[in-house]
Amino acid sequence: MNDAENETVGLCIALEAIDDIVNHALLDILDSSVGGEVTVLFKERVHQQMFLVRLLDFSKEPGKKSVTGVAGSCLDVLGAACSTRSFDVGGSVSGLTAAVTALRDWLNASSSLRMWIPTLSIEAQLSVPRSQLVFILGNHVKHNLARLTRVSEELAALLVAHGHSVKPEQVPLALDDIREHLQENYFVYYGTWLTELLNNVRWGIHDYLQPTFSTAFARFPGDDIRYEYRYPSTIIDSVAREWFWRLMNHVRSRPYVKRFVGSRDLKKASSMEWGVAPPDTPKQPTGALDSSGG
Repeated sequence: MNDAENETVGLCIALEAIDDIVNHALLDILDSSVGGEVTVLFKERVHQQMFLVRLLDFSKEPGKKSVTGVAGSCLDVLGAACSTRSFDVGGSVSGLTAAVTALRDWLNASSSLRMWIPTLSIEAQLSVPRSQLVFILGNHVKHNLARLTRVSEELAALLVAHGHSVKPEQVPLALDDIREHLQENYFVYYGTWLTELLNNVRWGIHDYLQPTFSTAFARFPGDDIRYEYRYPSTIIDSVAREWFWRLMNHVRSRPYVKRFVGSRDLKKASSMEWGVAPPDTPKQPTGALDSSGG
């Protein structure tokens, strides 16, 4: 496939991956006491676990180049789309570029954590990228202990690097201690911010493709139900055309969650980061303050 066809497939896959994360089945989105801001809550613990597993898959797990033209995660696929920008009309890709950058910056930022690990009798003070915390907790809630060798080795190396004497074989015994800190504290606190960042990416995809949709969409004369899409000249492959039709239907139906801004009180530092200056808040992508859903 050519660049535009690969981009079509990748955009559709990434869009559907976000829709599996940011939706009203997993999340309650509540107006906060500060006008124009919202708080996001997971409906149940299992919904938070599903959110984190899908976030790990979206941001970290690589796909094959033969599928999307990119040997990387969905986030990598979107980063590549911001470069190829096959459907950019009048700078329509700018919001997606800003949203992808903001999410990457959040995941790459380091957190300084303090956690008591009773199983190891360790009061740990760790500096760790947020993406590594997503990797640790996402894998933990997805797999049983027999499948967590890599996570155990990574945690052992992290603890040793911060001055603690730990053997990898000890770590599986302490995984529940670490999971409780991250699941019940860290990612409860940052759930609102993470959801906002992901939702901004979803709206970025929508805004990027809206001009293409407007050109491609056509109703049959005299028929209020049937419609078709006129394919761009760059979409030639028959399979790519199937993906284009599917992608345009997503643009037609719009994102599940309206645009929103998360509470600023949930963008500072969790209680695990006591005494730590909060990181800079990423700039909002263009249009993020529009809560009308459009």
